[in-house]
Formats: sequence, structure tokens, C-alpha cells
Amino acid sequence: MADVPVKSGGEGKRGVANVDIQHSSSPSSSSSLPSAWRGFGRKVTLLLPYVWPKGNAALQGLVLLCVGLLAAERLVNVLVPVYSKNIVNELSAGGGWTSLIVTVCIYTLLKFLQGGGTGTSGFISNLRQFMWIKVQQFTSRGVQVCLFSHLHGLSLRWHLERHTGDVLRSVDRGTSSINNLLSYILFSILPTICDIIIAIIYFVSYFNVWFGLIVFTCMVLYLTCTVLITEWRTKYRREMNNRDNNAKSRAVDSLLNFETVKYYCAEDYEVRCFEEAIMKYQHCEWKSSASLALLNQSQNIIIGSGLLAGSLLCAHLVYKGQFQVGDYVLFGTYIIQLYTPLNWFGTYY
Repeated sequence: MADVPVKSGGEGKRGVANVDIQHSSSPSSSSSLPSAWRGFGRKVTLLLPYVWPKGNAALQGLVLLCVGLLAAERLVNVLVPVYSKNIVNELSAGGGWTSLIVTVCIYTLLKFLQGGGTGTSGFISNLRQFMWIKVQQFTSRGVQVCLFSHLHGLSLRWHLERHTGDVLRSVDRGTSSINNLLSYILFSILPTICDIIIAIIYFVSYFNVWFGLIVFTCMVLYLTCTVLITEWRTKYRREMNNRDNNAKSRAVDSLLNFETVKYYCAEDYEVRCFEEAIMKYQHCEWKSSASLALLNQSQNIIIGSGLLAGSLLCAHLVYKGQFQVGDYVLFGTYIIQLYTPLNWFGTYY
């Protein structure tokens, strides 16, 4: 989440949120900060006006178009494994060449629309990202103007303390974090949840209830593990951000007070302080990266276990003659396609 806490202010005009920029306290206090879920509904409500621009019909139309493209992506994600199965079955059964050509062409078209297996680089995804540029610029502009206005409204005493480096770093990270948060929620988290629900329904209806149960159990374990480990490692991430703020603040404030540093011949002292700040930041960065690696390995174990269980069950049914070879291909393709976006869920959280 953003390091710049955003609060809806009663003195803001036309519902524009006031933004409080707090100077970084001691990094040790980051471990006592509340859960990231605290106030989640209020934060989402605060950001919704930036997603649905009031009084701008053109941007609202772009938002609706992006939602429609998201729905189209969900349909394509279901059809790609189905046509992959059809190709394998037709090749195995020795079907007609004309029918095979049609199936291969449709599969190729779907892959073109989908992209690299997850919809991240396909035609639909690229078109959606292009359509979202104006909306994202609207969000970024509104947040930055709000922040800038709030900074000018702060007291003279606050500005005389010269927290320039810390403020600039917090504003930059806060603005980019808000944009990323909106994009993650709208185009990654919500579509992934929809894909999971669609996959469970599809496997229960087309295969049997055991496949739906495997997918459901794997998803529950995956999301539970991700939330628990991420809640634990959030304190390391916050501490790293605080150390990063301190290092940038040390560098910028030292350069802004160049005359004073020169007058007291404190160049070596400032360099040593900056190096110490960088070393403290890198130590916190190592802890954050190590905990992220632990999260990724735990996620891989859960995903691998679910894939193994489902693959063995599907292979057994193919061996018994209840399923075709293409059904195994469908299951493997669908599951891998479903699990790939989840690798980033811990980062989004």
C-alpha cells in the first residue's frame, strides 16, 4: 500500500480527499502497525471516484469498454483449453482435414486474443491497457494535484523543518502505489477470482465434483497461505520503505543545505551518514526479499500439489477409458493457465 496515508477530509472541496503526509517515524515502530485489511472498505470507497470519473462521459465510456474487454478475456480463457483438447482428440481419432484446419485456426485466433497463456500480452489485454491510459492519467493527475494542494496548506513550521527528501519520496511512492493498487484490483485480482469461480463450475459440470473440489481446496489453501505469510512479512516491507525514505531524505536534505555542510566541513560526515542509511535500507531489503522468496516457495508447493492430484486423477480416468486424451490436455492447460496469475497475488497483496 502507499506510504502516504490518504484520508477523506471534511474541509476538502467537491469531495476531493485531503492527504496527510507523515514524516517517517523510527523503523522499529513499523512492526506494530495495523493489518493491511484495516480500513480496506474506506480506502476502496475513497479511491472509487478516481475509477469512475464524474461528469466525464468519455472517460466513463472507456471504463465500461475496459470492463467489457475483461469479460471477453474471461470467455477466451475458457475457450483456449477447450479448443486445445479438440485438436488433440481430432488428431488422435484421425478426423477430417478440413475440420482440423478450422479447429486449429480458431485455436490460433484465441491464442492471439489471449496472448502468452495468461492474457497479459494478447490483443485484448493490450487494447484494454491502451484504453485505460486516459483513466489512469486522470487518477494520477487528481492524486498529485490533491497532494500538492495539501502541502501548500501545511503550516510554516512544518515547512521550516525541511523534510523535503522524505516528502518527495513519499509523494512519488504514494502516487504510483495508488495507480498500481487500482490497476491490480480491477485488472488482476478481481479477474483472477472470477477465473477461479468459472474454473470450479466448469470442472464440476464437465468433469466431476472431485476436480472442482481439488481446485477449490487448492485455491483456499493458496489464498490462506498468501494472506497469512504476507501479513507476517508486511512489517519488513514497511520497515524497508521507512529506511528508503530516510536514505533519500538524508541525501536530498544534505544537498539542499550544501552551504551549511561546506561551512562546517562536514562533507565526510554526510557521506558516512548516507552510507549508513543505505546499509540499513539494504539490510531491511534483504529481509523483505527473503520473506518474499519464502512466500513464493510456499505457493509453489500448494500449486504443485493441486496440479499433481488433479493430473493423477485425470490420467487415471483416461487410462480407464472414461476420459479422452484431450481431456487430460484440457485439464493441464486450464490449471496452469489458472495458476500463473496467482504467482503475483502475494505482491499485489
